Amino acid sequence: MGRVAFLFAGQGAQVPGMAGDVKDVPKVKKLFDLAEGIRPGVVDKMLSGTQEELNRTLLTQPTMFLADLAYAYAKEEELGAPECALGFSVGEVPALCFAGVLSEEDAFRAIVKRAELMEAYTQRVKGCMIAVVKLSPEKVEALCDGTSAHPANYNGALQTVVACRAEAEEAFCAKVKEAGGRAMKLRVSGMFHCPELSPEAEEFEKFLRGLQMNAPRMDVYANLTAKPYEGDFAATLARQMCSPVRFTESIAAMKARGIEEFVEVGPGKVLTGLVQRG
Repeated sequence: MGRVAFLFAGQGAQVPGMAGDVKDVPKVKKLFDLAEGIRPGVVDKMLSGTQEELNRTLLTQPTMFLADLAYAYAKEEELGAPECALGFSVGEVPALCFAGVLSEEDAFRAIVKRAELMEAYTQRVKGCMIAVVKLSPEKVEALCDGTSAHPANYNGALQTVVACRAEAEEAFCAKVKEAGGRAMKLRVSGMFHCPELSPEAEEFEKFLRGLQMNAPRMDVYANLTAKPYEGDFAATLARQMCSPVRFTESIAAMKARGIEEFVEVGPGKVLTGLVQRG
């Protein structure tokens, strides 16, 4: 293989039984035991919970953290350490843990806190995430102007995910169709990566300030900036919650540095599919 980057999957990739195929890797077993000590039952839900249960933010985020990190540990044993890493949305927390910025315990406590904040947010603000395909990011941005919809994930030249309030969903999807695009509602429980989440992001930053953050053993590209983490890690990770995920820009930056292989760590192949499609 050439120069390698690990891609840590995000919310929406969760499936029943994820990480079951790597649960016996010694480092993974240790991780799962730690998580059980903090949040009893979480590993069982990850391995045997229903899709409906896993789709709830309060459970999605901790289980995705565990699955992503488990797959990363298994892949590192197989391939060796990657040159750099990128986590998509919630995947940024296990990516930072894998890189040594946060300890496993602190990272898991952080993801539980993030999930609690975002679960409460979904009760405060009703919304959804809509993948818009066949339209450029600029056209999607124009459709969002003056509405309660926000570009949230820049996934490719012809795929942008939009965070949209529930009451505006039908009208926004109609606008997409009229513009020649296609709108698909995603399997998540709210509207994320948008300004409505600013109060929760501020609370998350306060929580992160109480954790020890170390220099990473490899570059981790931030969703917020599409550049390697530097400076104030807590602020960058917290602001990610209420800001767009710049996935396309991040992949371009990693390719520019010479990355040749992208290995997805997590259930499924959503991110590597986006890389291939550009």
